[in-house]
Amino acid sequence: MPDLDKEIWLAYSTGRVLIGARKVIRLLKAGTEKPKLVVLAKNAPESIRKEIEYLAQMAGVPVIFHEGGSLSLGRAMRKPFFVSAAAIMEEGESSILEVVST
Repeated sequence: MPDLDKEIWLAYSTGRVLIGARKVIRLLKAGTEKPKLVVLAKNAPESIRKEIEYLAQMAGVPVIFHEGGSLSLGRAMRKPFFVSAAAIMEEGESSILEVVST
């Protein structure tokens, strides 16, 4: 199984990733562009987690949980802040979509 942090960084650096729960929620609600995957921090606030899971289910977008939490998810993208949600728009050179299928 590929290392999730490494794949998130590859997707972020070579593909297109939207960072932030509000942006992910707005994207899923708009429905204009469908992400290939949503990554949620395990410790994301319950209200945000439930809303994103519901909207992603309605849009048919897979959701995976980052076990390390929001600080660890931010660090996976080399960001000095907490990230509770990220939408993978283009996976770039990463094989992050294989993580979903396993």
